[in-house]
This record gives sequence, structure tokens and C-alpha cells, in this order.
Amino acid sequence: MKNKIIIWLIGGTLIYVVFFQLLPYLTNRHHGCYIHKDIYNQDIKSVVLDKFLDPANHNEETIIYFGNDGKQKKMIFTVELESVYNFLNEGDSIIKKKNSISYRIRNKATRKDSIINFETTCKDSLIKSQ
Repeated sequence: MKNKIIIWLIGGTLIYVVFFQLLPYLTNRHHGCYIHKDIYNQDIKSVVLDKFLDPANHNEETIIYFGNDGKQKKMIFTVELESVYNFLNEGDSIIKKKNSISYRIRNKATRKDSIINFETTCKDSLIKSQ
């Protein structure tokens, strides 16, 4: 009887560690690398037209801006970009050059520039930000 209890405790602990500790970490790390590639290739030179929480998209932090092609674009901010979203206001300029992981934000009210670097758990993010 004691052996069964010990086996159940060890099995339960292993299941907990694998499914609730290890797998979410691996998924987030892999997801961070995809986001890093998207951000690295992104090219923005625009003004923030609108900033809001999108109720149709699980209240994701969102901005609307004009893309380089002159059309309105929507940018949804993930957890990795939360610091950029929190810093932005309507009317601020946002500049992000391709092959870079830095956002330059010019505050409309103060006319001061701020640089915010994008970083994820992806090893490429850590290498390029140095």
C-alpha cells in the first residue's frame, strides 16, 4: 500500500513538472523567437492615430497607424511589447527601422525622443541587443 502511494506521488509530481512547468516555458521561448523575427523585419515610420484595448480580440493592447504604403494598419502588442505600448500616446511618432530591435518614440507633448529596445527569451534577441 505504501509503495502505491509513493508511486502515485512521484508520478503526480512528474506530470505536474512536465505539463505545468516545463512545457509552458518551452512554448513561450519558441514563441518569442517567432515574434523576434517579425519585429526584426518590421519597418514603421508613422504617427499613432488611436490606442485602445480591442474587445473583439480579447482586449489586446492595440494601436492604429498609417503604414509606409499609406494605408491604416493595426499593431497588436504582445506581452513582450508591453513596455512600448505603455509608453505610446495618440499623436506620438513611432519609428522602427528594419533589421533593428529598437523603437524610437517621439512624444507629441514634450517633443522628446525615447528609445525602447525589444527583448524576448529568444537567444537572438539577447545577441542583437548588445
